[in-house]
Amino acid sequence: MEKKDYKEYKTVLFWKEQDDDILFFKYAPKLEMDIDIAKEIVKNRLEYTHNKPMYTIIDGSNLKTTTKEARDYMTDPEGGLKGILAGAFLANSVVTTVIINLYLTINKPPTPAKFFSNKQDALKWIAELKEKSKIKNH
Repeated sequence: MEKKDYKEYKTVLFWKEQDDDILFFKYAPKLEMDIDIAKEIVKNRLEYTHNKPMYTIIDGSNLKTTTKEARDYMTDPEGGLKGILAGAFLANSVVTTVIINLYLTINKPPTPAKFFSNKQDALKWIAELKEKSKIKNH
């Protein structure tokens, strides 16, 4: 799938592929996320999306560490979840998988969130959520 609207910031890369309401992002290499970096990522995301709510596929492979304060912020509806309809997480390393599963288990984000090992399964899950949302809103 071709990447479009590719935008690189200091701590994160954003792009879209086929659907304009699905935002892909990947953290910068060896990212050590603290509260300031978490806030910067959210600010950059909201700027990129023009505050439009989006489904997200987050490649956490480059995430090295994250502080509790950053994790708490990222699960706050007025913080890291602002403008996120659902979040699919991808990772290809044991460390990142542990960090993401810890985040999903302990922080329990109020927005639909799930871990996947491949992008196709993540896209399928988001398509199912979009379909349920259509049915619910009609």
